[in-house]
Amino acid sequence: MNKIFSCVAMALVGMMMLSCSDERDVIGKTEVVIETSRGDITVRLYDDTPLHRDNFIKMIEEGVYENIIWNRIVPGATIQSGEPSQKGGGAAPTVDPEKYRHRLPAEILYPRHFHKAGALAMCRQPDSINVNRESSGTHFYIVAGKTYTMGSLAETWQSRRDTEPGFKLPALSAYQKQVYTTKGGCPLLDGDYTIFGEVVDGMLVVESINKVPIDAKEHPLKEVTIKRVRIKKRG
Repeated sequence: MNKIFSCVAMALVGMMMLSCSDERDVIGKTEVVIETSRGDITVRLYDDTPLHRDNFIKMIEEGVYENIIWNRIVPGATIQSGEPSQKGGGAAPTVDPEKYRHRLPAEILYPRHFHKAGALAMCRQPDSINVNRESSGTHFYIVAGKTYTMGSLAETWQSRRDTEPGFKLPALSAYQKQVYTTKGGCPLLDGDYTIFGEVVDGMLVVESINKVPIDAKEHPLKEVTIKRVRIKKRG
């Protein structure tokens, strides 16, 4: 009887730990809807990256993301947008793009936030000219990702250790491995960019955009636009 009780107790503890792990990076109250020509994507913004959260809201309110294109697609990895000058249909910018060349201090909270499928992050320039890993003020991406086997995940992580100078990230946690092998993501980007939100509805739209054919420079061959981004719920 004691053994049965012990097993049940351990199982309950395990479920509680898993539940906490699943929810630990869903800590925002603000939600925004990215209305695209392929459907809507609802994103929750994290409260523990306040500079990025507030900046994203400001860009929405100033109309920076109205009728712009998804300008870069990396198959099995990410979809990228946020350039104010690249309007759908080749239209003229409705805001001054040069006004939005600001940077944001990094808020990289790895491993709390990692590049699971649906992660929302800001783009940035490479370390060679951006040692503090400051984020772009407008350019963002969403992880479409792919699922990994335990073997391919280990190979990917080892490849980073072997090829990236100064790579110091710890081994992937059990939770990260579970997510990457079930839900998918892009571990190649972990620890390098500020993740400030995640998709809570509309992953099928993200995956659809990620499958759009591209040219050699990862530019979509078929235009997909963001009609607008609106605030659904404020924290």
